[in-house]
Order: sequence, then C-alpha cells, then structure tokens
Amino acid sequence: MAQAAVLLPAVRMACRFATFARLQKLSDRMAPPSRANSLRPEVVARLVRIAAERGLYRARCLEKSLVLRWILCREGVDARIILGARKEDSGMQAHAWVEVNGVSLDDVTDIHRPFSPFEKIATSDAN
Repeated sequence: MAQAAVLLPAVRMACRFATFARLQKLSDRMAPPSRANSLRPEVVARLVRIAAERGLYRARCLEKSLVLRWILCREGVDARIILGARKEDSGMQAHAWVEVNGVSLDDVTDIHRPFSPFEKIATSDAN
C-alpha cells in the first residue's frame, strides 16, 4: 500500500506530461521483477484501491490501473491494462482496468462490462 500511496500522485503528474503509451513503456523498462514478497493479484488490487481512496486525493481509473499494473509486473505477474469506452446520452465515457489471465481486478465486480475494449472497437470497425 505504501508503494501505491507514493506512486499514485507521481502517476497523476506524469499523466499531465506523457501519453498513456509512453507511461506504459516506461513502466516496462523500470526495475526488473522481484518475487520477494509475492501477494495474490486480488490482494495487490485491493491495497492499491485503498491507497487511491484514502490517499492525498481520489485517483482516477487510469492512474490506479497504471500503478496496479506496475506493481503486479514487479511481482512477476503478467498484467494487462484494458481501455474501453461506452456511449451514453451525455456523451462518451471511458474506463481503464487491469486484467490478469483475462480476469478483471476492478474494484466493483463487472463495472467494466458496459465498456467495449478499444481493441474490440477497432476490430468491429475494420469488418
């Protein structure tokens, strides 16, 4: 949780100056994975969520996802950030979440379901 509490504000600032792709590549190149203190991905997600809700500010889903993925990758877990969108009367909404082995680590079960992942949107448009 301490890692997340430090990383969340840093990621918020980084999001102002760098693209999502650049931040993801940067996190891939940072320190090599360490399996010294491996926790289950669900536990890590819960700790990041607590840090995001009770820290200096309420982190957005993209910020939480970047931090969660970075911590999980450091633990040797193959985690993936999924970006999705949905259209509502008030306009477009977007959401980011982390999946491990195809299972969402979102804080609320199935909150990501109404969002179409961008890769699926691109595939649908190509057909």
